[in-house]
Formats: sequence, C-alpha cells, structure tokens
Amino acid sequence: MGRTAALTLALVGLAAALFAAPAAAQQELSREGGEANIRGARLRLHGDHAGALQEFERVIRLDPGSHLGWYNRGMVRRDTGDCRSAVEDFSRALKINPGYFGALYHRGNCRQALGEFGGAVADYTRAVELPGRVDGRFLAHFGRGDARRRSGDLQGALADYSRVAETRTDTTALRSRAWVNLYLGRWQGAAADATRFLENGEGKEPGSAYAALVGYIALRRLGDRAKAAAFLAKWSKLAGGTAWPAPVFGLFEGRTGAPGLLAAAGTPAERLEAECYVGIAHLLAGERTQGVKALKNALRGDPQYWEVDLAYYELRRLGETVEAPRRAKR
Repeated sequence: MGRTAALTLALVGLAAALFAAPAAAQQELSREGGEANIRGARLRLHGDHAGALQEFERVIRLDPGSHLGWYNRGMVRRDTGDCRSAVEDFSRALKINPGYFGALYHRGNCRQALGEFGGAVADYTRAVELPGRVDGRFLAHFGRGDARRRSGDLQGALADYSRVAETRTDTTALRSRAWVNLYLGRWQGAAADATRFLENGEGKEPGSAYAALVGYIALRRLGDRAKAAAFLAKWSKLAGGTAWPAPVFGLFEGRTGAPGLLAAAGTPAERLEAECYVGIAHLLAGERTQGVKALKNALRGDPQYWEVDLAYYELRRLGETVEAPRRAKR
C-alpha cells in the first residue's frame, strides 16, 4: 500500500494554500523583510530550496519578531526532509503567534513523520479547535486520524476520518476509514467504505487496487463468497492493472498460489504485502497455522505499511501474542 506518513497529493496541494501569507500578514514585516519573504516564496514554489532558505533567513534577521520568517523557513526545511529543524522553526513561529494554523498543522505533520504521534495529535487538536479555519480544518482532522491510527488509537482515527468524510466529498478519507474498519473487524463498514471509494473514483484513484482487496476481504469475512468474488472480478479489471499488487488478485481468484505470489514480489515492500495477503488467504481457507506464520513474517516488515498493521490486528484477533509494530523515531 505504500508509506502512510505523507498525505496524498491532493491533500498536499490543498495544504500548500496555507503557505501563502495574506496581505495582512505581510504588513507585519518591514519593507525589506516583506520583499525577501515574497522572493523566498517564489523560489520555494519553483523548487529552489537553497535560494528560498537564504531569503527566509534574511527575513528572520530583519524581522525576528514576526512569525512569518520562522514559519516559512520551517516549510523549506520540511520540504528538504529536515523535519527536526522544521519543528524547531514552527515552534518559534508559534511562540510569536500561538494561533497560527499553518504552523500547528505542519508541525503536526513533521512530528508524525518523526514518529512523535502524541505531539502530532496535540498539534492537530489545537489546529482543529482554532476558530475561523473551516477551510483547513479537515486537513487537521485527516492528519490527526493518521497519527491516531499509527499510534494504535483506532477509534480516534475512525472518528477523524468520519469527520472528514462527513464534511467533504473526500475519497481518501473513505479509503483510510475502510482500512481502519478492517482492522477493527467491522466488516460491513469496511466493505461499504471500500465500495464507495471505488465507485466515487471509478477505480482510478490512487490506492484503488488496495481498496478492492480490502473490500474483498471484508465481504469474505461476512461469509458472502459469491458477492466477494463478483466484487473482486469487477474491480480487479478496473483498478488492478498489471503492476503490483495485480498478482495479489490472482491469489484470491485462485489463479496463483502462495509460492507464485511470493516469487512475484520484487521488493521488500511487495514481499511484506505478499506475506500479509498470503496469511489472509490461509485464514479464509481455514488454515490457521499457515496463516499465522505468514502474518508474523509480514509483521517483521516496515511498520509504515498498512499491511503490517493488518497483520498485527489479525494476529491479535486470533489471540496470538505479538508486539505492536515499532515506529522508531528518526
């Protein structure tokens, strides 16, 4: 399914609007500071991070009492993967302007990327509670849902994804909620969310192939083999393609066995996904021993993947003693 720390491109595009400083905010800067801030913003949007960093450091030197220089330098540092320094800059901005939505939201994102989920949840919560930010509030709910899910608070994640889905026509929230429902054993909810996600995007949205797998597993758990088979047949054609995870469809459709799927997995990520789905297939066939073995193999993979959590919650449902996926701080 891919790493879950970063937001989808659609959400990132919407979040980019938070970067632009409104005219009123620009007035907090001196003339020279304002000009440097504008130059920095333009350079950043064109991908010149070194140039942008230089301009925002000039803003900080000229106007250290304005939150804008600190915030914008934090954005550039976040862009270049230096989340630790970005957190420090966002924190400086928030000392000056505690109610600045962008700094709270992006500090939450950086803290989540660093594995600091408690701090991330706290930042998103403050952002959600700010008055007058209806335009960006759904982003904070979505970020908090991700942080809660990754910290093991599935009910909290479910509530946040539901809030996004209720306030926006957001297919990404439906996809995420489908996974959480699957983790919780809420088969009907998982199937319904996966179906809505696929139908709304006509099977063309990113993650559609995985949503089809979630929906199929949920329908099989509901005991409706015929409906599950029809669901998989429909969406494997529309969302499956030929690249990974297309071979997983072959496993559930009976066209390939576990050895064939594992052989088709060409990367460590694909291997852990294959182990997870092989484990699920064994469980659906009533083969507990083989299923547990494969799921435990998947649990050793990169904890940023949805399938690692799926393996963990399936093993817990079976009464197996397993440690939660370790999401080490970096």
